[in-house]
Amino acid sequence: MNSFNTLNKTSPAPAVDRAFAILKFLGREKAPLGVSALARALGIGKSTVHGILQGLLGAGAVEDAGDHKYRLGPLVEELARERRGGRTLAEMCRPYLEGLVQQTGYSGIFGVPETDRFRIVMVVEGSGAFQVKAVQGGSIPLLAGATGKVALAWGAASMPDVLPRFTEDSIGEVAALNEELGRVRAERLALDRSEYLRGVYAAAAPILHGDRLRAIFLSMGFQDQLGEEGLIALGGAVAQAARLASRELFDWSL
Repeated sequence: MNSFNTLNKTSPAPAVDRAFAILKFLGREKAPLGVSALARALGIGKSTVHGILQGLLGAGAVEDAGDHKYRLGPLVEELARERRGGRTLAEMCRPYLEGLVQQTGYSGIFGVPETDRFRIVMVVEGSGAFQVKAVQGGSIPLLAGATGKVALAWGAASMPDVLPRFTEDSIGEVAALNEELGRVRAERLALDRSEYLRGVYAAAAPILHGDRLRAIFLSMGFQDQLGEEGLIALGGAVAQAARLASRELFDWSL
């Protein structure tokens, strides 16, 4: 039995029930869906699904993801924020970032992709004497190192024809980068071995709502301090913090 047919068929507002069924289904799915896929999954007529989606689109509850497919829209995040006392996503993520910094000793960064830049929204300073400094409110190129891999892996950036070379260790071939992006998506973790800043290792992980990238956790340290084993450990901690934040902030029912 499909999800929609389990709803109350004697509901006084069946259109509302259908709208919430669509929103819940979109919230559970990782990829955007079209009218036909939603109609099949929920057992609702295509014309009805299309009409409801247009209403939800106008309200901001869903948004057009391209190719006639839809995903949850900004209204859903606004409702979630109100549900949690009006806090921003950065404020809600702070405890997870602080836990990451306490665990690793390295500074933690919360940021968001904006056009061709990665905006540093929040920085929690590490406890060690030597830290790679990041300026809260500043930005770096979106395709820089680990953040660029996350942005590309979740479609927040498009693959350029010519890859930027920040250091001699930057990945220079599109085929090699695409192979790396496969690992990034599988592990929900991107590592940077002096690819953006010479002598700096970094790890980045996505904050996801379904399969939609909402923000990025980033942590970094000097190569001489971390080494390969330290980078792997830092990456594991960053990925764990981002997964926990994603699950606890976005795994909720409308």
